[in-house]
Amino acid sequence: ILAQVWFKLSDLFTALSTFKNMFLQTLLVFGVPFALAENVNLESAKQGLTSDDECFEGEEQCALNALQLRQIELEDPDDDGTIGLGPEDDTLGSSYHPSVPDGYLAARCSHRSYCIMGRPSPYMVVSGHGDAVGMESINGGNVGYYDNLMNAAWSHCGSSSCVIITNPKGFRTQSRFHIHYRHQSGYGKSLKSKMEHKVCHEGGWQHGGFPCGGKAKYFSGHVAPMSAAMSAGGIHGAGVSIWPQACGGGGTILLVTYHCSIEHSIAVIPPKHR
Repeated sequence: ILAQVWFKLSDLFTALSTFKNMFLQTLLVFGVPFALAENVNLESAKQGLTSDDECFEGEEQCALNALQLRQIELEDPDDDGTIGLGPEDDTLGSSYHPSVPDGYLAARCSHRSYCIMGRPSPYMVVSGHGDAVGMESINGGNVGYYDNLMNAAWSHCGSSSCVIITNPKGFRTQSRFHIHYRHQSGYGKSLKSKMEHKVCHEGGWQHGGFPCGGKAKYFSGHVAPMSAAMSAGGIHGAGVSIWPQACGGGGTILLVTYHCSIEHSIAVIPPKHR
């Protein structure tokens, strides 16, 4: 009888040991990878935001916001995304250092007409078309699309204190067409006043004394910006800025500038974005 009891106890201990090993293997197979996956997703999101110095919340919350934003971008073709991105360092004639790698905008806005981006408040229209690289992408066959993008920016900032800006080839950090809409800096207001004195009562494109060899022209009312800018000559190496409600509020001034950028000079850029 004792021998039988001993064998039964031995079988029980063996079964318990087997169960313990199976349980540990289950944890290794299922529990650990799940935890690792969560950490990888969170760390990946954090690393993706390392170059985005405009993440004002805690790291974990920022990472979650970034992941949620990517999902929103896939679902909503008219999203109002809040991807942080510092503007180009466009000091005239200087080299610049991109705040994020080229391709950042293209990866976050595709297969749609355009996206509205920026943090803490949106300040940028980004094309969702892969062939929209920059000003050099505009031609007579597609200029209407770029007029629509400029009008989208205009709809977000259309007061007399606003300026809407594109940077030329060679003076931008992203190879995806994008437009900044900002409020004018002190110099921007001074430049607008200078242009008004020169163009409000004159027809045609006026030049002389404007930055970057610029040409300015007054248009009554609301104008198709890129179509109108093309009348100044070639714009493939140019930047275009819109100055709404000019000349007493009755129209618009377009300024076409060449081979340099004036964004940081004419617009108020929050210090966090510099």
